[in-house]
Amino acid sequence: MSAAEIVKSSKEYVTVPIVELIESSTNPRKAFDEERLEELAGSIRSKGVLSPLLVRRINGHFEIVTGARRYRAAQRAGLEEIPVRVGTFTDAEALEIQIIENIQRADVHPFEEAQGFRALLDREGGDYSIEKIAAKTGKAASFIAKRLKLLDLTQPAADAFTAGQIGVEHALLIAKLAPEMQEKALAHCFDGYFAANDSERSLVPASRLQAWIEQNVYLSVKSVPFSKDDDRLLPDAGGRANCPKRTGFNTILFSKVHADSSPDPTRSTRNLPAHTPRRKVLLPHSVQLPDNNTNPGR
Repeated sequence: MSAAEIVKSSKEYVTVPIVELIESSTNPRKAFDEERLEELAGSIRSKGVLSPLLVRRINGHFEIVTGARRYRAAQRAGLEEIPVRVGTFTDAEALEIQIIENIQRADVHPFEEAQGFRALLDREGGDYSIEKIAAKTGKAASFIAKRLKLLDLTQPAADAFTAGQIGVEHALLIAKLAPEMQEKALAHCFDGYFAANDSERSLVPASRLQAWIEQNVYLSVKSVPFSKDDDRLLPDAGGRANCPKRTGFNTILFSKVHADSSPDPTRSTRNLPAHTPRRKVLLPHSVQLPDNNTNPGR
């Protein structure tokens, strides 16, 4: 009995018509490199599909859990049949397998990884957490958290990232900023003036972008003239220790900047307690406290 006949006779490993396969909508991988797809198609033409696709039966079809790239290359190669391994998986299990399989591949974009992690966290009844995802994928919790942070990118920054115009380090630095500051930070990723459609922009090192952010965006809260632990500062955040905008509140994401600074300077200077004197104090980055309510006792 040939290997092909053994595969066909197995209940788990079968060869199915390629037209019976459908791609999974939950697969984190959305972008496929055309040149590498063509290379794989050439290999399949000469040697066939060496590793079966992992599929599950859905509504009379075989849904591809892993192997979408091989499937697309096999289509290009003109194959009519393709070897698959048939498994039984819930939606959550299929998504988990897809994420774990994709994260082990170097060519999966970090933004796609982030979307996959978010899909797991949002899965109803999935009971996933960053720590559980880290344990299942073999990645550190900080890696998962930083990937998820990329989803805070505004659309222009996300487009520049997925298009390869900025790197993952640049994208993460920008993602930590308030939305209104992200466009300015994106502009400072490149040397000199640039047009929106200029594909030849010169990308600066991530360390240079970080230096610009620390100098122009982050506000040190050490020298503010009010109690930083006063819970009345902001009703939704409370005092400094519990403020989610303070970099020290989340050391996973802000390990490279001062632990007592804020990426949203307005959060530290608005809604000051009524008893705080509004005297002029020079703050970092040319941020000034309003002095229109001068203390009458002066």
